[in-house]
Amino acid sequence: MFIASLELYKKLSKNRSKSIAAYIKDLIKDNTKILDFGAGNLYLAGALLDFLPKVEIFGIDVIEDQNLDKQVMNHSRFQFSTYNGKNIPAEDNQFDYVIASAVMHHTPSPEYFLVEIKRVLKPGGALILVEEMYHNMADKIYISAEDLILNKLKKGVPVPLNFRSYDHYKKEFEKLHYEIEFEGFVRPSFPFKHHYVFKLVKMK
Repeated sequence: MFIASLELYKKLSKNRSKSIAAYIKDLIKDNTKILDFGAGNLYLAGALLDFLPKVEIFGIDVIEDQNLDKQVMNHSRFQFSTYNGKNIPAEDNQFDYVIASAVMHHTPSPEYFLVEIKRVLKPGGALILVEEMYHNMADKIYISAEDLILNKLKKGVPVPLNFRSYDHYKKEFEKLHYEIEFEGFVRPSFPFKHHYVFKLVKMK
């Protein structure tokens, strides 16, 4: 889409990703293997590669974003592939970390992918979840409308908008035996939406 191809749009997107990367980098140990689930334009992966000079990042998404960062694509510590949007293309117990940043609500079922992510994490590995979660119906309507408008600016981005409440996610974490090692929130640059941040350790 035309608007998403503008340099201002790309700059705002990069600033947003840098803000998120700066917030989560201390939750991740260097010299580890990371899956970037729903890698999008690769701006987040690029920022993390700068912050963590020994990590390896494997990015997956259902499409190649129209603003795919070619520099990151060619980085020696990064690999990218598209997948079918169902099963994560990895063996069990492969990754030290999985990062899911503002992507769970774009999946057909966040609950299913919490299970899939757990499958590919090593024992003791962690999911770094950055996600908008609502507390009431007005909250849900607001974040859904804003997300729909912003994602319609980009070509081919799935927008099922399967947002879940904060309480619902907490129950899912407990059911799947994810231990909450960290909980916080980040308000990245434009559009300044509130994203919860969790570090969830795979216990069993």
